[in-house]
Amino acid sequence: MSINNKNEWQDLLVKAQQGDSDAQFEVGSYYENGLKNTNGVIIVESNQNKAIQWYELSAQKGDVSSQIALGNILSSGEKRDIETAINWTKKAIEQGSASAAHNLATIYRDLGKLSVAFNWYNKAIEMGDLDSLLQVGLCYLFGIGTDQNFTKAYKSLKKITVTEMENICQRTGEDARYWLAILHLLNIGGIDKSVSQARKYLEIANKDFDHEQANELLNIIGKSELKIFSKDINCSLENLNGLT
Repeated sequence: MSINNKNEWQDLLVKAQQGDSDAQFEVGSYYENGLKNTNGVIIVESNQNKAIQWYELSAQKGDVSSQIALGNILSSGEKRDIETAINWTKKAIEQGSASAAHNLATIYRDLGKLSVAFNWYNKAIEMGDLDSLLQVGLCYLFGIGTDQNFTKAYKSLKKITVTEMENICQRTGEDARYWLAILHLLNIGGIDKSVSQARKYLEIANKDFDHEQANELLNIIGKSELKIFSKDINCSLENLNGLT
């Protein structure tokens, strides 16, 4: 539920105290991130200890979101407990959470267990987490946790570009196209050198003018006239808006 004042916060707390697992997860989330109303008045102070306590109450009831949240906060927050983070993340995986499988891979990656991480990224893909295709592609590209294989790297990254966009986050799609462009520019692993194909990938990656690396490469290889014209129009509109 959306919390806009302290009375609503107290109502949510009552529900959580009565054992509602969804409310317990929400309380944990607000304690983890803190909460202000639209006027900037603090309703809930951030408190990771309390966040963990409420997440645990919900997770023990089998709430997947709380199990994932515990895995995240205990693996990267102020109160780290990697073993417990892994245990809760695995419980979420047992309930079919593909994003939890991705998170577990990231935990193992950060622990330096790169081959284990690579295997879990692949498991996450099998479970439906298509964002993990980017990690697998990069692992193949640089030989991290697996043998270097440019062809497999290209296939993994290419699969992202032909996937429905609602199934992956926007940044994953942009980064995949950036790296595909790199492969076309380097002409390695049997991948044809093609500046024009690289430019297409980079311009899609930078369509909102927010991908710095793609933009830098475009400055080097040259942008299409259409893209230059489009950016000039946007800049002109911003200048006009600043005058009104």
